[in-house]
Formats: sequence, C-alpha cells, structure tokens
Amino acid sequence: MIHVKDLSKVYDNGFKAVSNLSLHVKSGDIYGFLGPNGAGKTTTIRMLNGLIKPTGGEVTIEGTLVKQDEPSVKRKIGVLPESHGYYNWMTGYEYLTFFAELYDVPKEIRTERVINVLEMVGMSEKKNIRIGQYSRGMRQRIGIAKTIVHQPSLIFLDEPTLGLDPQGQKDIQKIILDLNQKQGVTVFITSHLLKEIAEICNRVAIVKKGRLLEEGEISQLLHKYERKIQSPDSSQPVTLEDVFFYVTKEGEQ
Repeated sequence: MIHVKDLSKVYDNGFKAVSNLSLHVKSGDIYGFLGPNGAGKTTTIRMLNGLIKPTGGEVTIEGTLVKQDEPSVKRKIGVLPESHGYYNWMTGYEYLTFFAELYDVPKEIRTERVINVLEMVGMSEKKNIRIGQYSRGMRQRIGIAKTIVHQPSLIFLDEPTLGLDPQGQKDIQKIILDLNQKQGVTVFITSHLLKEIAEICNRVAIVKKGRLLEEGEISQLLHKYERKIQSPDSSQPVTLEDVFFYVTKEGEQ
C-alpha cells in the first residue's frame, strides 16, 4: 500500500526534519506512526500525501510514485490533519456535500454517499446543525466523514482523538476499526495515546528526530523487547508504552 524509501526533508534554514526514512505499510494495516514531539511525524505525513516535496527519497502509494502523479494518488487517499479548519457556517450535510463535489463523487450517488458516511460516523441526527455549534468530538466525527466521503482505500489520521474525553476517544476508535474491518480501509495514524494505538493498530513504527528507530507488528516488538525491559521478578507484561520509552531512550545514545 505504502512504500517509503530513504525519505528526507531538509528545510531552507538547514533543519533536517526527516532523515533517510524507510517504511512499509501493507494493505489492510492499521499502522501506528509513533514518536515524541518534533520527531517529524506531521512532516512525514505531508510528504506521503503530496502536500510538501521531499528533499530526497521516494514515496509510492499503490504502485504510484507520489511526486510524479499526485492528483491520481490524492483520489485514493483521505487525510485528517491534526489542525484543520471547518466552514462553521455550513451544516454537516452541506460540508460533506461540498467535499463530495470536490472529489468528483458522481452527482447521481452523491446524496446517498453523504447520508451513508453521516451514519457511519454517528452524525445523522446532527447533519442539519451548523458546524460552528458542534462540540470537538462532533467536529472530529464530521472530519473523518469528510476524509472518507470519496471512498478512499487509504486514510491518514493525525492525532484524531486529541483533546477528546475518554468516551469520545472510544467512539473514534470504533469508527476507525469499523472502517478497517468492514470497509477494508488501510489506516495510517499518529497518536501520543500509546494505549489507544496498542488497542487498534496491528503494526507500528517508532521515530525520533526524523529517524526510524523500530518498525514491526506490535506482538513481535513486545516479544523482542520483553527480556530487555522486564526485570526477572516482574509479573507485569511489557506494554507498547514500555517499548516506546525504551526505544526512544536508546535512540538518544
């Protein structure tokens, strides 16, 4: 689904945000992209979806080289950035219809598509309320609906549960799992909530200062680091959080 080879980004001021990053995301994955603040996660996502140009390396999505054919790639993907604006004067229904038009969803099925995604994210009863009156959780739901209204095969979610209460986090997690398990959507997600990532992702990458430190299936990483992290008399199982802190600390050396 996604193949990243030696991806780098150096800004004009000389700051190296991403350094020779290589990743592989399989079709059907819920892939967690993890790292501390300043690790280059958002920069990487923007290169993966063609918003910014890499300094070096390449990104291939479903066999298409992103820098050569961004428009065709963008038809296959959906993106929910960490910080994004909404048109507060629009209702949820109007907002989704607007984006369905932008994505060239055929007119004869556009209304049905919008109604379906509203139902998928639990916003059917709120569709005629203006977005300016939505809570943060409702905005995240309508943002995910916008991300999937054109039926992409791959979506990028940058901190989709940021600022939500525990119930809101659970609701968004369920939507993500349903999209993956029922619709077959591949998900690339960043989050600082490592417990959340452990619950919904099957594979993860851990990065720091733009460099890849570790990548693999969560179960394999837990097994790999179990003896390194766990003391002989410990009865507590190793968690993804334990692995994250161990790997990022080792990455400092």
